[in-house]
Amino acid sequence: GGSMQPSAAVVMERAMRRLMGGIDRVVETVVIVLFGAMIAVGTAQVFNRYFLNVSLSWSEEFQRYGQIWLVFLAIPIAYRRGMHMGIEGLRPYLGETGRLWFARFIDALWLVLGGFIAAGTAQFLGVLSTQRSAGLNLPMNWVYMGVLIGALYMILIGIRRLAASFADDAAATSKSEG
Repeated sequence: GGSMQPSAAVVMERAMRRLMGGIDRVVETVVIVLFGAMIAVGTAQVFNRYFLNVSLSWSEEFQRYGQIWLVFLAIPIAYRRGMHMGIEGLRPYLGETGRLWFARFIDALWLVLGGFIAAGTAQFLGVLSTQRSAGLNLPMNWVYMGVLIGALYMILIGIRRLAASFADDAAATSKSEG
């Protein structure tokens, strides 16, 4: 008996899952490292100020800009994990199909939100390309690039969730017909 090779669609799906999983791990790692760096810089600032009587001129700016990146990368992580507040009061009144379409509607709203944030930030980055931060001398478009990256990641997650929802629906339909 010969072994059956997986179909091209199965191979592609596995490759996409690995790619998406890799993207998820990279974003989560950036958030963890950034959070750790912000804690380390904040601790160093407190130590220097109160024990050495020296202030780090750049620490507050680092933490402020780090928080921009942290928040806008963490929002899509929480969305992907289903950890954002939802409209739960309506769900019990919806049937199974209603809940499915309601979840799709919410995912579509996340896509729209991500699109508006990405479009607005892209325009904003052009204006900021010639400006630099005072303390760290960073290009300001780098500072706000985290907003754009977070918005694009949010869009990617919305597409993934919607695609999975419709794929699950198609698989359930084909099983019931077969």
